[in-house]
Amino acid sequence: MRLSARGVLLGALVVAASATCVRLGFWQLARMRYKHALHAAQRALLAQPPIDVSSALPATSPEAGRRVRLRGRWEREAQVLLSGRTHLGAAGVSLVNGVRLDSGELVLVERGWLPAEDSRTAHPEARPDSAADVTGVALRLERSPHPVPWAPLPSADPRTRSWSARTLDADSARARFTGTFAPWTVRALPADARAASEAGAPIPEDYVIPDESMHLSYAIQWFGFAVIIAGGSLALALRRKPAAG
Repeated sequence: MRLSARGVLLGALVVAASATCVRLGFWQLARMRYKHALHAAQRALLAQPPIDVSSALPATSPEAGRRVRLRGRWEREAQVLLSGRTHLGAAGVSLVNGVRLDSGELVLVERGWLPAEDSRTAHPEARPDSAADVTGVALRLERSPHPVPWAPLPSADPRTRSWSARTLDADSARARFTGTFAPWTVRALPADARAASEAGAPIPEDYVIPDESMHLSYAIQWFGFAVIIAGGSLALALRRKPAAG
């Protein structure tokens, strides 16, 4: 039986498409194994005892993902509201405050969510001053190649300066806040979210390390596509074979 050029071309396309889907399936399995090792290391790091930071910044920055216990005083002049944040479907902002250590050095802390109908404006300055004692996860304070401008916000307290920003970046922070900065930030971990909500304090979000199950799902999909392409093409060819005879 002679195969036409069109049949050969179609067969080659089917083989190529099926092989590509199989290759992508194995690639997803490799990604799953890589993510499994990465997430296991992150969970082990998070499980270690927190580093205590109070009198001065440590000589070596904590690893990203390591827990830190930070003690000092909240800095009213170092306050940023990250806009467009939601909590349980409600609009709001995420409050970032500076913590001033005994040494005078500053660490920026993302304290958690506050309600804001316009997803931009809140007034955390209405809360009384208090000493800072917060446990959270250390994260790198990244530089941005294209920093988004920060906008000043009205404050009910003349001692407080607040800014609205979409993201936190090192250059924008250093341009507005005084003193020596830590090259890392702290994302506060939930202690008692219910009590914080009742008191009107910021509500910290859970720090979730994702799992890698989605890669297994993607791999199964790609292998399924390969079976559909190859099996469907074979079934179609067998249906047309008697007619061709």
